[in-house]
Amino acid sequence: MNLIRWESTDPLESFTHIQREMSDLIDFLSSTPKIEGYVGAEFPQVVVSINKNSVIVRAEIPGIKVNDLDVQVSEDILSIKGERKPNVSDETVTYLRRERNFGTFARSVMLPEKVDAEKVAASYKNGVLTITLPKAAEKKPKQITIQKS
Repeated sequence: MNLIRWESTDPLESFTHIQREMSDLIDFLSSTPKIEGYVGAEFPQVVVSINKNSVIVRAEIPGIKVNDLDVQVSEDILSIKGERKPNVSDETVTYLRRERNFGTFARSVMLPEKVDAEKVAASYKNGVLTITLPKAAEKKPKQITIQKS
């Protein structure tokens, strides 16, 4: 058995190769479906934006009732969970094409800033869930008065 020695002119090339392979693996693992039978992008798709006072998260969740949604904030993570139920309960229906899947889903988003969980507001209109997360008040330094002796 002969071993082939691998030589590189750049000593960091092997680390770059490992980093590229790990990045590809993470991309592959993070693209796994989040809803039963769902193939493609993560569900629900979200847009996270920030302004002076708040972090705003919009999630596209068409066809889901508000009662089937669960939204929670824990420290710096926003979690959206829910269930899309099938529209037709008639067993005699034969589908010719069915591109809208159903089942449970969960999506967690790391928030870019600390938020005040007590003041979070959410609304749901036209299939878009909008969550407004006010930024937490920054802790101001406490002024210390020095006593003269």
